[in-house]
Amino acid sequence: MKLSILCATMLVTLFAFHPLSAQQSGPALTVKKLFTLLDNPKSLINKEDQCFKEVDGMDILKLNKPYIRVYLNNLKNTGLFSPAYLLEKEKYYQQMEKDIAKDGYASGRDCDEYTLSQDPPENKEILAVLQKTTPVITGNAATVTLRFKGIHHYALIYKLVKVNNDWLIDSFNSK
Repeated sequence: MKLSILCATMLVTLFAFHPLSAQQSGPALTVKKLFTLLDNPKSLINKEDQCFKEVDGMDILKLNKPYIRVYLNNLKNTGLFSPAYLLEKEKYYQQMEKDIAKDGYASGRDCDEYTLSQDPPENKEILAVLQKTTPVITGNAATVTLRFKGIHHYALIYKLVKVNNDWLIDSFNSK
């Protein structure tokens, strides 16, 4: 009798905490890892500015082509981004190169790349909101929506795909 009660209690406990453990190892964990890396100034993900050899304000006049390869490889090595995202990132730099050849400059971003904001929330706030967020998972696709209130009244939407059993960031936008 005691053994069956113990087994039943363990089973209920296991299923009761399953959503929490799924969130910690699922798409939300990938987004958490991204912001943990971004919070480290020495992280190679923070070195995109080295892709630009010459700038004038927000205008990019010359690209550092050898470093672009290094940077894209650094993004790939994080294990956080899908092949489709990395391909789009490569196309982004190719388009910049075309714009520089045609117009003499390419326009740089006027906001933080991963929060799409000129005045992004602190990483501490992002991680706090992320902890309260439940990803929406449909098959091999997931959406993590971070909703900010107060001064940062907007939402960040991260789209992830499951590749080889890993959740990878495929795209993101804000509204």
